Order: sequence, then structure tokens, then C-alpha cells
Amino acid sequence: MAAAASMRVLLADDHPDIIGMLRLAFQVYGAHEIVGAAGDGEKAVELAIVHQPDLVVLDLSMPVLNGFEAVPLIRQGAPHARIAVLSALDDPDSRRRADAVGVDLYLVKGMVPREMVNRLTELVLAPAGAE
Repeated sequence: MAAAASMRVLLADDHPDIIGMLRLAFQVYGAHEIVGAAGDGEKAVELAIVHQPDLVVLDLSMPVLNGFEAVPLIRQGAPHARIAVLSALDDPDSRRRADAVGVDLYLVKGMVPREMVNRLTELVLAPAGAE
């Protein structure tokens, strides 16, 4: 899967353990390039603008800028990036808010890592609007 191997990913979560798990999952199950990691929403926006990743995996609950605030700024600064959010909340209101700000995929934390990487890879490889 050559296209997937070249996928450039930016990770953003304020918990270093989650960043570590995501790095490992992408390394083991996807062989994707992690171009940066951020611990807050503001840094995620900065790194997205600099690195222009294919995919941004963003926690919704972060300091400085939360995911809902960061997504529109990432869209503006890295318009070709697909954006997936991670949340501990699996509720309709959070999903609606995420959709309203332009999230491509909403995932609940605690997924099996292989399944998460597969879903994220499919998101990037699918034509825009096909999810």
C-alpha cells in the first residue's frame, strides 16, 4: 500500500501517553510518517500550517485552543489536510459540534489501535466527501 506508506500525519493531544500510543499504532499498523506532535490546539494549528500534513488527528479537549476552536484554523492554514478528532465523549452534541466545525471523522478514544489506524488511513485515501 504505497499511498498509505507516504501519508503524513500530525498528532495533537495533551496527554503524552495518547501521543505515544498513536505514534506506535501508526508505526506498527500503517508505517505512516509522523510529521509532528502537539500538546495543545494552538501548537497543532502552527504545526499543521508548517508541515501541511495529509491527516491531523486532534483531541477535542486540549488547553489553549480546544479541538472545536482549532479545526477551523487548521482548515484555513492546511486546507488539504483531513481532520479526525478523538474524544472521550460519545455523545450526539459533541458529534454535531464537530461536524459543524468541519471535522472529517469523529472517533471515540479507546478504539483498538489497528482499527483506528485503518479508519484513519481509509479517510485519507477516500475521495473528499466520501466518508
